Formats: sequence, C-alpha cells, structure tokens
Amino acid sequence: MTETRAKSSVLTLLPPLLAVAGLYALVMLGIESPLWRWLLRDEPVGLETSLSANEMSQAESLDAALTRMNYRLDRIAAGQTVPPLFLPSLPEDLDQIAEIATKKQVFLRLMLPLILVVNEEIAEDRARLEIMAANRARRDESWLAEVAERYQSPSAEPAALLRRVDVVPPSLALAQAAEESGWGTSRFVRQGNNLFGQIAATGLIPEDDSSGPAMASFDSLHAAVRAYVQNLNAHPAYDNLRRIRAQIRARGGFPDGHSLAGALGAYSERGQAYIDGIRALIRHNGLLRFDHAKLGRQGILS
Repeated sequence: MTETRAKSSVLTLLPPLLAVAGLYALVMLGIESPLWRWLLRDEPVGLETSLSANEMSQAESLDAALTRMNYRLDRIAAGQTVPPLFLPSLPEDLDQIAEIATKKQVFLRLMLPLILVVNEEIAEDRARLEIMAANRARRDESWLAEVAERYQSPSAEPAALLRRVDVVPPSLALAQAAEESGWGTSRFVRQGNNLFGQIAATGLIPEDDSSGPAMASFDSLHAAVRAYVQNLNAHPAYDNLRRIRAQIRARGGFPDGHSLAGALGAYSERGQAYIDGIRALIRHNGLLRFDHAKLGRQGILS
C-alpha cells in the first residue's frame, strides 16, 4: 500500500472531527504524538516510539538502548538492515559522552536511518520517472510539472528530471552532518535541528557574529535532512555535483560520497579545504561502507 493510500485509509477509519480535535489538543499541550508526526507533518515514525523519555533525551541512556537493539555499525556494514529509528531531535547532552568514539557511534546510528528514509522517498519518485523516460508508462503531465517546480528544473521532461531526482550517498550526508554540526553538538542543532549549516532569511543568529546570516530552524531532524538533500538536488550551485552523479550512473556505477564531495566547493567559503575536510571525514570514519545500507521496514510508518 502506498503512503498516500495508507494515510487515506487511516483518516477514513478515524472519526474526522474527533481525530483532528485530538491531534490539535496534543499540540496545544506541547505533545507531538507519532500519529501527528506521520499524518500532518509527513514524517516517518518507527522504533523511537519504543524508547523511554530518558532514552530519547539522555545520550548515555540512548547509547545503551541502541546497543540493546543490537544496532551496531559493523553489522550494518556487513549487510544487516538499519533499524527504522527516527528521533525528532538529538539528545542535548551528546557532547557530554566522554569517549569520542562512542559519541561518533551514537551520532552516526541516529543519522543513518534518517538519511536512508529520505533517499527512499526520492528513489520512489525516481523509479516513476525512469518508467516514463523509457516510455513504459503514460506520462502524468501534472505530476511532472509539480516535480519540476519542486526541484527548480527548467524542464519537466523525465530524462531531464532524472538528473535532479536522485539520492545523496549516505557517506556524503553523514560527513557533512558531522562537519557542520560538530558531531551533533552545535547550538544550531540543539535549538533548531540544523544539521547541515543551512541559512535562512530569519532564524538562529550566530552568537559570535550578529551581522552574519541567520541559521535555518527545522521542526525535526527529518525535516533538516530532507531540506539538505533538496538543496543539493535543486540549487544551481550544485549543478556540477548533479552532472558528476549522472555521469557515474550512465557508466553503470553507484555515486559515492568521496566522488561527489569534489563538487562541494560552493558549500563553504573554505572551498577546496572544505572538500578535503569532508573527504577526510569519510575516509577516517569508514563512511563509504554505509553507501549501500538498507533500511529495515518492521515497525515503520512512512
């Protein structure tokens, strides 16, 4: 059952007025229920619903919970599926984990399922475009126009859209999230779920430079990851990244983070130094091994 049909079925079964009133009551009380996140904010819901309040908010308790779930990065690299765990925000005390290796492990385990679920959303649209591009399905002009607008594409032709509607390698997203957020410890992550250093017209003001650009604020980590991937897939500054990714696809390869990092010169004022830093993060932390990771489906609403 597709996401749209699943949500339609749930909404049909729920008494509409009671459901809406109940959901808004939860929001007024400051409680964001999983049902609210799924139905009205279009966010995935998974195994995080089984965590206690302490496990959600305290880094060491969360680390213990992930270990109890048998969620180990070495096993993911060996082919085990990634647990569908979608925390709305990171524990604020992540920087208080004494061992750097443990802090990194917690951060990577929390980020990986979020990146994979966003890539799955994109892969679904990409598969539909591929069928249309190969003339194996009737063109849906209204849908193509919507996709072209969403990805800021001058063309609504399926072949042209395929250059933009594509996944971002987990190794690249993990490295940039680590770099831009200080492994999940920056103020912008704690206060605005801003993992990737994205700026906005209004938002969080840097404490050391009040005249600098405001940093974007997001409702959740999922929203931040989705905005980051959208940025790489749509912004004119990353046309070269999309070109390299398409060339790798045309050769029958799978785009990896190290290759695409070379096209990130516009992401930071540091230019080549930023590229070198991202590639070093990928290399030193063995992130390429997660580029083919798969998300487990048990217990997920998406």
